[in-house]
Amino acid sequence: MTPSLDLFGTTDHLVEDAKTRCRETGREPGGGGINVARNLHFLGNGVQAIFPAGGSTGDMIETMLGDESVPCRRVPVSHPTRQNLALTETATGRMFHLVFPGAELSEAEWHACESAIRDAGGNTRYLVLSGSLPPGVPENFYARLAEEAAGRSIRVVVDTSGRPLEPLLDSGVYLAKLNRKELAQLGYSGDWGTDSQLSFMAGLVESGVAQLLVVTQGAQGALMATASGERLRVTPPAVEIVSHVGAGDSFVSMMVHSLCRGRSEAEALAWGVAGAAATISTPGNRIPEEAQVHALFARIRR
Repeated sequence: MTPSLDLFGTTDHLVEDAKTRCRETGREPGGGGINVARNLHFLGNGVQAIFPAGGSTGDMIETMLGDESVPCRRVPVSHPTRQNLALTETATGRMFHLVFPGAELSEAEWHACESAIRDAGGNTRYLVLSGSLPPGVPENFYARLAEEAAGRSIRVVVDTSGRPLEPLLDSGVYLAKLNRKELAQLGYSGDWGTDSQLSFMAGLVESGVAQLLVVTQGAQGALMATASGERLRVTPPAVEIVSHVGAGDSFVSMMVHSLCRGRSEAEALAWGVAGAAATISTPGNRIPEEAQVHALFARIRR
């Protein structure tokens, strides 16, 4: 619901109160749902990316998705779509990810998005609701769609934050991916030890927030509690960090791809961690070649 055109660049040094001259190294369509759709399409899954977009930036995103042959449905909106910037300072290796707010949607525009998502039902097995909600969209937008989809036996995967998160977790969600900040938002106040987090997560699963609840831990991997009673931890190998952009979306993509291929929930978690590790070790915002993901998966610790 909040797509972007992601610009990537480098500069030798960031300069205060003067021009910082940069070199553009790439531009890609972005935003949570678009990143997931691109990844799943790249991995051979049938997808449809649905998103609102306006202005010349919206035109560019639609064109770039077409160039990649990613099936999509653009909902035209009046305000221009945002651009985000990922800038690397080569002298220090520091990366700065500048993320701008999404353009406000009118009631008619977000209703049009809602209708487009409903129309895409058909034989859909998974509905991925990923990314923030732009201004003007009600906080229960995702929750209403999730409840309807779950009622049609569609597995709902959510990856969002802030106020839209809580109403979602009472709507039949199959897989919810959180980070530590979002786990705290749901009431966790422990010591951030693995056992403490997993115990709290298991309680949330028992209360019905999701069948699979994942909390990503950055370089420490991810934790998962399941409705079947499993409590899992997966740790990735150390990798050189090139770009954090899209890592969480790659995690979701690899989990959904693995589940679609009939792999176990535990395997899907490990593949998700491998996908995120592969993404942060390469430029851009999506999963690189599968061979790289497979190589990292072989080094995962469970």
